[in-house]
Amino acid sequence: MSRLAIDIGGTHLRYELIGETEVCGNMSSRDSELAHFIGTMIEKYSDIDAVAISFAGQVHDGTILSAPNIETEIVDIQAHFESKYGIRVRIENDLNCAALAESVYWGEENLVALYSGTGLGSGIIEKGEIVYGSRGLAGEIGHIPYREAPFACGCGKHNCIELYASGSGIEKWMAHLDCKEPVDLDRLFRSGSESCRSIAEKYIDALLYAAATLVTLCNPKIVVLGGGVIRHNPFVLESLNARLGDFALHAAMEDLRLEASHIENASLEGAKLLLDTM
Repeated sequence: MSRLAIDIGGTHLRYELIGETEVCGNMSSRDSELAHFIGTMIEKYSDIDAVAISFAGQVHDGTILSAPNIETEIVDIQAHFESKYGIRVRIENDLNCAALAESVYWGEENLVALYSGTGLGSGIIEKGEIVYGSRGLAGEIGHIPYREAPFACGCGKHNCIELYASGSGIEKWMAHLDCKEPVDLDRLFRSGSESCRSIAEKYIDALLYAAATLVTLCNPKIVVLGGGVIRHNPFVLESLNARLGDFALHAAMEDLRLEASHIENASLEGAKLLLDTM
């Protein structure tokens, strides 16, 4: 038999088939509706008996509650595919999956993963277990109130911190300020345009606020920074290391480590870990 791990975000859908059949791939999530993709894979590989999904949205008890950056036709993913095909299905928030993978990688049971990519999100591991909250919404740092913006977040609000500290937020600010630079944080910092530079400065300030909030509330041993924006701009880690103490509770800073993620596709690796528990 084979097991299917999927990671779907606002930009990419990555998958890996493990077992008797071994296949992996990467495609645009905008061209690959999740339920259609799963159904196609199950019908193509009839030996699939379990599917674990890392999903860039809000999830509770196998059902998608909200997906600001992803279009979905079927929200009760787990019940739908278990009843239709008789296979085991588990779907989790992508940052919970990433945090699980980071916890295993760093060998640390008290950890926060803070990822800035298309969106901004976090996953919290306490004593080796994912922290969910009552409806699976714990760690939704991207949607805490921060500052009013002149445009809306995918969730509908205008004051989410994700509007400042994410790739989609950077693009929205660039369009709003008519910034003609490439969508590159380092280039924005070095731009001759004050308004373009302000986008990069807003990004760092907002990410500091998000990291400090998580450190103060969760008191982790390690904060792991990941996601496409951070991966392509390693200086972000240096900025946070230099200034985080000015924002977070001092007692929570004792023995705290900030680390850049070393895992390729941590959310997919987390989904693979979920398969081992099914």
